[in-house]
Amino acid sequence: MQEKQRIKNLSTRYLTFYKLFVWLLLLGFFVYSVHRVIESPSTTILVFAAWLFPVYKVYQMNRKLFQVEFDDEFLYIIQRKQDMLVPLENIKDIELKTMIGHWEVTFYNAEQLGDKIYFKPSLLYPFNSKTKDKLVDELWANIEKAKRKKQDFQRNALRS
Repeated sequence: MQEKQRIKNLSTRYLTFYKLFVWLLLLGFFVYSVHRVIESPSTTILVFAAWLFPVYKVYQMNRKLFQVEFDDEFLYIIQRKQDMLVPLENIKDIELKTMIGHWEVTFYNAEQLGDKIYFKPSLLYPFNSKTKDKLVDELWANIEKAKRKKQDFQRNALRS
């Protein structure tokens, strides 16, 4: 019998600090933009409208940014009130979304959090990307191994 792999952390330990920093940055940008629109509305409205979509995408990404861990069977999504276990077979894709290290996890079947979540392996991601990419590669290997593994159901198990 093969020994179970220990749980490995994919996310930075300073994730709450990072999320708070991004929220404050978005709030500061919004207050600054409103101030500029009130001060000179003619040209600033166009600049504000041009920045609206990228700021919304940052907001959306930060809202679905979670603490993520994994082992050889499950992906653990750590939340404030309740943690989630996602079987590795349910993961469709993992890809790097931003150059500062936001990774997107896409699911085959939508979980409680939706069909995709994000994680950030390090605050200094571009500088230590080789070590963090090794962890993501190990997660990919575990996903492939879990997808190849034959699932055995009990004879009286209900299947949907």
